[in-house]
This record gives sequence, C-alpha cells and structure tokens, in this order.
Amino acid sequence: MSNTSIILIGATFIILIIAGAIILVNSQKKKSSNMKAKIKSQNDFLYTSYIFFSKYTLTKKYIQRVRLRLELMELSDNWTINRKTMKFTYISLGLSLGLFLVMMTIDLSFYYFIISVFTIYIVHNQILKLLIDRIENKILMQFEKYLGDIRHHFHGHGMIDEAIYDSINESDYEISLHATRMYEVLTSDDVESNLDKYNDMMPNKYFRTFLALCYLVQKFGDKVVDGKSMFLTNLNYLKQEINLEFLKRKKIDYLFKSLSIIAIVPIFLIKPIEKWAISNMPDLVYYYSGAYGFVVQIVIFLIVLLSYQMINKMQSSDDNVSQISNHIEEALLKNNKISELMDRVIEKQYSKSIKVGKLLKTVGYRANIEHFYLKRILWTIFGFVLSFMIFLNIHLISRHNILNSQNIDGGEVQQNTLSEAIDREYILKYSGQNPSFNDIRNDLKKSVNIRDSTIIAITAKRILTKLDKYDSHYFKWWELLISVLFALLFYNIPYWIILFRKKIVQMNMEDEVMQFHTIILMLMHIERIAVEDILTWMEQFSNTFKSSISRCINDFEYGDYQALEQLKIDEPFLPFVRIVENLQSASDKISIAQAFDELKIERGFYQQKRKQDNEIMVNKKGMWGKLIAFAPMMLALLLYTILPFILISIKQLTGYSDQLKDIM
Repeated sequence: MSNTSIILIGATFIILIIAGAIILVNSQKKKSSNMKAKIKSQNDFLYTSYIFFSKYTLTKKYIQRVRLRLELMELSDNWTINRKTMKFTYISLGLSLGLFLVMMTIDLSFYYFIISVFTIYIVHNQILKLLIDRIENKILMQFEKYLGDIRHHFHGHGMIDEAIYDSINESDYEISLHATRMYEVLTSDDVESNLDKYNDMMPNKYFRTFLALCYLVQKFGDKVVDGKSMFLTNLNYLKQEINLEFLKRKKIDYLFKSLSIIAIVPIFLIKPIEKWAISNMPDLVYYYSGAYGFVVQIVIFLIVLLSYQMINKMQSSDDNVSQISNHIEEALLKNNKISELMDRVIEKQYSKSIKVGKLLKTVGYRANIEHFYLKRILWTIFGFVLSFMIFLNIHLISRHNILNSQNIDGGEVQQNTLSEAIDREYILKYSGQNPSFNDIRNDLKKSVNIRDSTIIAITAKRILTKLDKYDSHYFKWWELLISVLFALLFYNIPYWIILFRKKIVQMNMEDEVMQFHTIILMLMHIERIAVEDILTWMEQFSNTFKSSISRCINDFEYGDYQALEQLKIDEPFLPFVRIVENLQSASDKISIAQAFDELKIERGFYQQKRKQDNEIMVNKKGMWGKLIAFAPMMLALLLYTILPFILISIKQLTGYSDQLKDIM
C-alpha cells in the first residue's frame, strides 16, 4: 500500500472521528448545575477527554491555553468550561490535522511538508479565533438586551442592585452568568477591592464601564439633570456604544468573509498547477524541479503568510499589543552574558533607545526595552540563516539536477541510463579539479569500453559542460552580502510591527476618548468629586493613554496644573487635550460640572463623526482586504504558470531560430 493511500485512509478515519465528536457535542444539552455536572461527568465524552489529556504535559499546556481564553467570557462552572474547551480543541485540532493530511497527499516532499506545517499552524489559530469571537459577539448581543431589562426594572424601584438581580432571570444563559458576577461584586462587603479584581480580570470594556456606572450610582445615588436620570442617560450612551461596535464588527465580518480562505488557497494549488503544466508541456519540469521552482514556492508561501496575517489583523477587533509573545526573550535574558550584551547595546544608542521606549509605551507594549532589542537580534539571526539556507538549497538543487541530467541551461538533455551514470561518476571525480578536455577524454579511453573516438569526444565534451555548471554552483561572496542585507531587513521587522500597531492605536484613540466622556458624564455631577479622582477612573479604563495618565497621577501632588500640562505634552491627541484642558480649568477655577458642561454636545458630534469614520474605515479595510487576499493567487498564477510558459516558449523559439540559421 502506498504512502498516499495510507494518508487518505488516515484522513478519512480522522474526519469520521471528528464528525462523530461533533454529533455527540450537539446532542448534549447544556448543564447549568454543578450537581448535574458531577452526575454526568463519568459518562460524558468531552469531560472525560479533558481529564485524560490534562494528565500529559504537552496536551495540558495547550488545553490550558484554550481554556484561559474561553473562561474570560464563559463564567459558568468548571464542568461546562472544560467540556467547551475540549469541544473547541477537537474542532480546531481535528480540522487542522485533517487539512494537513490532505496537503500531504498533494506532495510528500520535505519543503512542502515544512510549508504545510506553517500553513496549518496559522489556520489552526484562525479556527480558534473564530470560535472565540463567535462567543464574544453572542455575549455582546445578549448584554445589549440585558441593559434594556435593567432600564425597565430601575424605572420601577430606583435600586441598581435589585434591578441587576431582577433582570438575571429574564436574560440569556451566558450573560446571566456575567450579571450574577456583577451582582456579587456590588453586594460584597468590600466593593472597591472586588471591583478592582473584576476590572483586572475582565477584558470587555463595556462590562467594566457598566459595573463602574452601577457602583457610582450605588455609592453616591442617582442624579437628575435636565429632568432626566443621569444613570439612565449614561445607560443609553453605553447602549449606543455597544450598537456601534456590533454594527462595525458585523460589517467587517461580512466584508472579510472567505478572504482568509482565498489568501491561503495558492498553497494548495501549487502542486496541482505544476502537474497540469507538466502534463501539457513536459519541458517545464526543469523549471519546477529546479532552483526556480524552489524559490517561487518560498516566495509564494511568504506572500501568503504575510497576506493572511494582514487580513487577520484588519479583521480582528483585538488590537492589544501586549499579546506579542516574549517567552523566548525572557528565557534568554536570564543568562547574564546575554543580559549584559543587551545593556551595552542600549547604552551605545541611548538617545534612540529612549525614543523607542516611549514608542513601546505608546502602543501598550508591556515588555521592557531589553526584550525588544533582543527580539530584533533574534529576527536578524533568523533572516540571515533563512537567506543563507535558501541560497545553499538553490545550489544543492542545481547540482542534484545536473547529476541527474536535468536543467542544463534550461534545456533537455537526452541520455540513457548508462551515460547518466558515466557522467555522474566523472563529475563527482573531477569536481573542483578544473580538468581539461584531454584529461577527461584520456580517462574515458582507459575506463570506458567504447572504441569509437567520436563518441568518446562527445561524451567528454558533455561531461566537461556539466562539470563547469556543477562547479559554478557554490556559495558566492555576493550571496553572503545579500544574506547580510536580508538580516538587516529582518532586524527592522519588529520595529515596523510596532509602527503598524501605532497606526492601529491612533485609530482607537477616539474610541478611548469617547469612553472617557462616558466616565466623566458619570462623575461630573457627583458632589465632592475631585480632578484626581477623575484621572484615577480614566487610568482604570485606559489602554492607549494609561502610562501617561499614571505618570500624571504620580506627579499630581507636586503640582496639579504642571502635571496636567505635562500630560498634554505626552499625549498631543487633540480630543484628549481638550479633556485635559477642562480638567485644568476645574482644578482651580470652576467646578467639574461647569468645566464639562458642553460635553453632551461634543459627545453627540463625536458619535456622529465616529459613525461616519467607521463607515469609511470599514469600506477601506474591505477594499484593501480584497486586494491583499487576491494578491497571492495572482502571484501564483504569474510566477508558477504564466512566466514558466513564457520562458520555455522563448527558449524553444530561440532553438528553432538557431536550427533555421544552420539550415540556411
């Protein structure tokens, strides 16, 4: 039985297992009670699988990583979270493994295996992301409905904790768990401490804003401003924010639908295109099996990887730079010599390091400057090794093809098996010795049982031609120079990533300022509220401006006006500067309510502007997403289909022209 048949049978078997697992998952009803979970756990496939795979280190770490992402949104009992964790694990790993086996049936070469591994890795991450995003969007929709129930019950008795409790039974299952947690925080003995813990744990800014709003109403009471309840007004603002976010996500999902799949399709089409092209024009085998085919495959894969990642980033609503992994850097910096080396690098370019450090803080990069510079050095080494290995493989492939009578000046060499063996023997024998035609001819006369001197001369000339080509394929000085240039290019990749993140952060600045407006509207009518209190609340809900606000709070006791002035210098974003200027006015001239009396009008303007900007941004993202998604496909057709046909046609035309000249 061939390897392809074995892989096909294995793929079929795995797909059947996945299908059975999905059917079993869908047939199970949701369990909301810990007691029911204990009764069912012994006979439950998913829960038993979780317990089994948690015993082994490798699978345990992977499962815990999936569980950690899930439990931030799923606040149900451990039994339910464990089952859903295994459900996501089976789906993501099962589909990824099945896809990997399908790719291996296309080609079993080593290079295609490496490409397949990287492709399946990014596809696997995308599957997990889609599953998590689906839950997040579902909870966001439920939360918007839940706020309407809160409004209804608060109208009845004016008690926020009772309104939360009364709305739990009317809400959907997932959001009822979050509402229960909020109720527990508000009714605990130490509300402020539990509120801080909740804010540290919960990544959803809308949940945190709502809980802060409820806490302030519970602590200071509701205010009636212009004949309206301030709590209900802020609740309307929060619902508007959620609806705006949900509409943006929905439109982005619609525009980016299937673009990720389109971006990675060329990886699967490389070998089918190659087989189809060779079947129609056999001479193309010398391009596809040679250095050209290898380089084009690498280029297409890198373009596919880059396109996929760009589409993923544009589609994603999670722009937190702190998610960049620094585990390798942390492990290496534990070595004293490496740590000292990083200190020297930073000292030699101290002024530049300060600018880079500010940039890292601006984008929310939590790791220190040493991690960043070490990451750049690791990227440099990777770029050099990658380019070096590509050049080395080009020469190895070319030499292999020459030894097997392929790809001599792009033309076909008609030989029988015996002559190929003779050529191979003499090429390996005289490689690097620079022999003359007579040396090879005389050696052939002694070693080969051929009496015809003409055939010996032709054979010697053929071997000498191949030998010259064979010896010309070695690692040259200019290839080393290109490898160094590649290393310098890769050195700047982490910096370019940070600049890209900065652009994303700048796009999110208005969203954060709008959240500050909501917080200030919640606080401005509370008696005895101080400027420093508002800054503290802003810091708690900030991401982009967090480090600058923290610095301002630390400097506040040495001079409030000067600290706020420095905050304007640190963060020159105009809408944020206006908030700081109003805080300066409130610090020594007028009350906070008077300082922000135009906030409602400005808020309405910014909301309309954001709605318009979201439309423009989403349409622009969709346009760029389509362009990026189809770029790898067009590149694959150009480099792997059209260009080889053109090159081989030109060579054949040149050959025919030479033959006509000889005849005439």
